[in-house]
Amino acid sequence: MTSLILVLSATFPDAHAAAPAGRALPVDTGGQEVATDLVLDSVDWPAATTELTTRLAELLRIPSVNPPGDEALAVAWLDQWLSGEGIATEVIPLSEGRSSLIARLPGSGAEKPLCLLSHVDVVPAEAERWTVPAFSGEIKDGYLWGRGALDMKGMTALEAMTMVQLKRLAVPLRREVILLAVADEEVDSKGVESIVSMWERVGCSHVVNEGGYGLDGLFFEGQTFHAISVAEKGAVWMRMIASGQPGHGSTPVAGRAPEHLSNALAKLAQRKDVVHWSPALMESFRRVGKEHGGVSGAILGSPLLVKLLVRGRLMANPATHAALTNTVNVTGFFGGKAPNVVPSEVGAVLDCRILPGATVEALLAELTALVDDPSIRFEVTSQTNANGSPWDDPFFQALAARAVEGQEHAVAGPVVSVGYTDSQALRPLGVHAYGYVPFVIDPKLLGTTHGDDERVPVSELAPGLRRLMGAVLDVSLAEGGGRPGPREAGRPR
Repeated sequence: MTSLILVLSATFPDAHAAAPAGRALPVDTGGQEVATDLVLDSVDWPAATTELTTRLAELLRIPSVNPPGDEALAVAWLDQWLSGEGIATEVIPLSEGRSSLIARLPGSGAEKPLCLLSHVDVVPAEAERWTVPAFSGEIKDGYLWGRGALDMKGMTALEAMTMVQLKRLAVPLRREVILLAVADEEVDSKGVESIVSMWERVGCSHVVNEGGYGLDGLFFEGQTFHAISVAEKGAVWMRMIASGQPGHGSTPVAGRAPEHLSNALAKLAQRKDVVHWSPALMESFRRVGKEHGGVSGAILGSPLLVKLLVRGRLMANPATHAALTNTVNVTGFFGGKAPNVVPSEVGAVLDCRILPGATVEALLAELTALVDDPSIRFEVTSQTNANGSPWDDPFFQALAARAVEGQEHAVAGPVVSVGYTDSQALRPLGVHAYGYVPFVIDPKLLGTTHGDDERVPVSELAPGLRRLMGAVLDVSLAEGGGRPGPREAGRPR
């Protein structure tokens, strides 16, 4: 999502014109908005913000770097916090030093549970490249710094604080709300796999997880686009292997394995991508255009004009190119052992990402025909299928409505993520999974995820909590539950 549609503003003549004021795209959230607002208004927001900031800083100081993981430290910290609030928790062991956490708030059972999903592992950080220590949890220049601030301990803290506030306020729920803080998303997804293996004990109908953010200026200056991921591309990792007679490196002989591989790579480089116009992307174009207005809005609101006038710029930008096509990317090589030996096999590692509706079999058939060489074979080493969830869904609508609440020139819309999240493992179970981290940031700051100086604006913690908590309440608050029950004795607001 970092630069998904950054090129669009240069496409339109009035890209920086003022947009009409007003709340963007109001939706029906089942008559729960007023009741939800009564609960939200009962929160002591200054105290909640201070507590949330402190808790996230503590979590960022736990170096749960994957590999190797060490998520058990973060899980133990989270378990102590939530269980100390009287919330039922269960630690799910994964392996030595690694575990996940399930926490539950009971509901009436009128609807299936809602899951708040996050992962507590983080990618490594190159310490010498950071402005502040990567695991300091330091507040500086209005930001809370640390690996995982955006990906995705910030979301873990929001979800945990949502659970805490609902518990303290004794909010009556019509469905169970379950927090899932899992290990190993960044490498092998063993954490979510262990949750899937015990799904009969979870059984959520809906999940919110990582995915999109609120991005300032993504389409137009002065407009915020809240990207809610409704689907992810499938990841297909494979090896392209060339075979031939081995021999001595001193004498070039035609038809050996390295030559076959070189020719195949040249053909891959000339591969012509086929554009697949995602309905989700077109829907977001329409929403953005409607809010912005003018010539630009008219273009974005017309699928025909988008295809005629914007296609070239979309395909010229790597991020939007990846969102519109099935991609094949060479990421490494293997084979030779010594410079004077021609091996019998050499190969390239391919990272392929396929859109919803595409299949691994079709991709293999395409690549085999493109290379057209019996000395080349393809071996799939790992695969996940693309999948998605509908956006005409009450929870998506609640997320979208709460995302733009109180903001001028703000739009929420569905997107397809080019990367992997744990939501992919849950959708085959019938779960409607949506990816939205409710912080408003700019594309440059989003680029710090997996990079240097990852941080989150402190000013976004309270709005992020309100957006998430509001959406959760919109689909979970029991009928007539707009006024919280008596607060538990001894619990701060």
